[in-house]
Amino acid sequence: MHLLPADQLTPVLAHLHDHGYAVARAASPPDPGLRPAQAELARALRLPGNAATNLDAMVDALRDLPQIWGSERVALVWEDAGRLAASDGRAWWLLGEILDDVDGLTVLALGEARIGSPGEVSS
Repeated sequence: MHLLPADQLTPVLAHLHDHGYAVARAASPPDPGLRPAQAELARALRLPGNAATNLDAMVDALRDLPQIWGSERVALVWEDAGRLAASDGRAWWLLGEILDDVDGLTVLALGEARIGSPGEVSS
């Protein structure tokens, strides 16, 4: 999983498009927690219905991503991923572990946009 600031969304999408990825886009739901986030990720990745509510079903369905998307290179762009990490670290960890184990899936998790440059102190 690659963690990026939200202001990198446009260049990330351009890069993925230029390199032939099938792109799934998800956003952390306002209602924090494992099940709402799981349902959103399953929706974005076009997984069957039970993958939205059952972690084992999600793991099984993720093996079929190349067939679902018609591509060996699938990227999940997860916007506002930092919201889940901040509100439910356990859910973030569980879903991250599941996604990281999927062959052929690149996950780009976007958090908050950075203000200023690294090391810059705002007044």
